[in-house]
Amino acid sequence: MVALDILWEALRESVSITLLVLLLMALVESVNISSSGCLFKKLHNHPVAEVALACLLGAIPGCAGGFVVVSMFTHRLLSFGALMGGMISTFGDEALFLMAQSPKYALLLTGILYVIGFVVGLILLKVPENKVVDFGDHDFVIHEEHQHRHTDPEDHHWRERIVHFLRGHLWEHVIKKHALTLFLYAFGTLIVLGVINQFIDLQTIMETKAWTKWLLLLIAVAVGFLPVSGPHLIFVMLFLQGSIPFSILLANSIAQNGHAGIPLMAQSRRNLLVVKGITMALGLLVGAGALVFGG
Repeated sequence: MVALDILWEALRESVSITLLVLLLMALVESVNISSSGCLFKKLHNHPVAEVALACLLGAIPGCAGGFVVVSMFTHRLLSFGALMGGMISTFGDEALFLMAQSPKYALLLTGILYVIGFVVGLILLKVPENKVVDFGDHDFVIHEEHQHRHTDPEDHHWRERIVHFLRGHLWEHVIKKHALTLFLYAFGTLIVLGVINQFIDLQTIMETKAWTKWLLLLIAVAVGFLPVSGPHLIFVMLFLQGSIPFSILLANSIAQNGHAGIPLMAQSRRNLLVVKGITMALGLLVGAGALVFGG
């Protein structure tokens, strides 16, 4: 009976969470960010504004903003400092899950990541790019759905635009590419947490054995190396259940970059390792500081 209860609760919650996240994804998709390339061209001689905009795009829940930041960087429209600001600010689809479950903490975490990303981005503007990253000798086009431009004059008609959004964005990107994956990650994570909660009181263990917090911090940062969204969801769920402190979720969110790491890896593995090295070290440093001073 216990196993059935865990399965049923996981199924019920995962369906609810998936629907809420898909709704948030659709809202994000409805915001046209295809003009970001033009914005970056205009801001190329204004590094502070460039970093601020990159962090703002990274703060958009989901993968869209992160993809745009990486695309602009690979086309040399964005500095390394701005790239790092955007990669620190983003925490992938986990932002959508957190927003669906707790908008208050989602906004708090996003705000903290934005500030950290902006400060670090400004500092890294002083670093010579040619000694740190590899731009390569080729262009790299990313996530063409978000770079779509209407060339047919009839597309300006509101009906045509609605059809394009429903078919090209809502169906092709949100539902076909994300719905099943989101559900499976949510369902699997909830089952794992259900089993853990049934046999292990993680919160009590951390309160009685302080070393477990530090172990979880190391695990959270290590998992942050994965250039995908999904596995990090467990830290969101554990935090929402009160099983881990905010500092561990913060450390993982700094270390991870959602799916934005995949196109960066395709462009240059060296660049991915550089970005991950910085975000993981920063996540460990900030997480450790937050554990010491905030618990």
